[in-house]
Formats: sequence, C-alpha cells, structure tokens
Amino acid sequence: MRLSDENLRGRTVVAADGQVIGEIAAMFIDSEQWKVESLQIKLRKNVAEQLGAKRDLFHPATVEVPVQMVQSVGDAVVLSVAAVGLRQVLPTT
Repeated sequence: MRLSDENLRGRTVVAADGQVIGEIAAMFIDSEQWKVESLQIKLRKNVAEQLGAKRDLFHPATVEVPVQMVQSVGDAVVLSVAAVGLRQVLPTT
C-alpha cells in the first residue's frame, strides 16, 4: 500500500489495548535515509489526561511515536503498545 502524508493525516490511531487515542497530525521523514522516522499523534483529551501529557487551551496534546511502535496501517493506524505505554515517548519538559 502506498500512502502520502496527506492521506495519512487525520487517520484514527488505536493503541494495542483497543483504545482510540487520537489521530495522525504529521509524519516525519529522515531526509538522509529517506524513510519514515515517526508519526505525530494528536491525542484525545481523555487520553492526554490519562497520560499526563501537556496541552493548552488552544492546542491539543501531541506525542511523537517512532514507527517501531506501529503495528499496522489501514483504515486506522494500530500501535503495538497500549495507551499507557505512550508515557515512555512523552516529552520530558
């Protein structure tokens, strides 16, 4: 399957535990190796609160997930980790 950034953005993201956690906001590519490095996920409010992810009034919380955590891409993007497992990739600031 061939996907562009445009048709990947907005797809639902589901954690390994079946919880819908958000949607794809962006895709990051390593320009030297020409391969997808990570996906930025815009988290749902309840998931952001569950994880303790920082957000503000006008911007939802996001998390950057390495492609190694992606199990499959179809109508939805399925991760190989449960929602709570995303704590390991939250920014530490």
